[in-house]
Amino acid sequence: MKNIIVLEDNKEINTVLTDMLTDAGYQVFSSYNAFDALKDFANHKIDCILTDLMLPIMSGEEFIQEIRKKSNVHIIIISAKTSVPDKLAGLKIGADDYLFKPFLEEEVLLKLRNLFQKKDKQKKNKTFNNQEVIFEEGKPQLTIYKSVISLTSIEYNMVKLLIDEAERVVSRDQFLNVLYAYGDEVFDRVVDVHIRYIRKKIKKVYDKNLIKTVYGLGYTWVGEPDE
Repeated sequence: MKNIIVLEDNKEINTVLTDMLTDAGYQVFSSYNAFDALKDFANHKIDCILTDLMLPIMSGEEFIQEIRKKSNVHIIIISAKTSVPDKLAGLKIGADDYLFKPFLEEEVLLKLRNLFQKKDKQKKNKTFNNQEVIFEEGKPQLTIYKSVISLTSIEYNMVKLLIDEAERVVSRDQFLNVLYAYGDEVFDRVVDVHIRYIRKKIKKVYDKNLIKTVYGLGYTWVGEPDE
């Protein structure tokens, strides 16, 4: 299920978007101000953001700039600012798309469907560091310099989580959610043990660091994604 933030201070429009997206099968996190939306973004894996621009306290433009400091998540502006300069300004600060109000519900759904279909096709194979490292979704392995590194199911899911959240720190709690699924005895140090095993496997064939420790917070994937 794809997770979408709806940031819109108009309650009627917020409800329309939230209900429409929920009916279409999306998990929706709706907010009426940017601060709540930033909290949702920090606490959940978000696949797309729909945001207004004219918001209380923090503007939509400022919100987008804050998100862009952390992530390249897809952002669609839906705004009553309907001039061409307004649209260009929104795209320049980091939005990926711009819709005018009143919007067509079908257009919003089509844009999201096309976006996620494209992403689903792209995400099967992910390469890093000028294709030195290849991660294929569904295969419990990493390929580095054509050497295949086998991963256990737990290791695969931990690496997948790191790569899915490549621009953000993955907390130990997030890793523990992966371990719970295997019925393991789970505590913080178990996460560190699995990370150590993964690093050892990588180090046998690769001298570059792919998993960085962020002390007090967790781990992050530092492989440079290829275009």
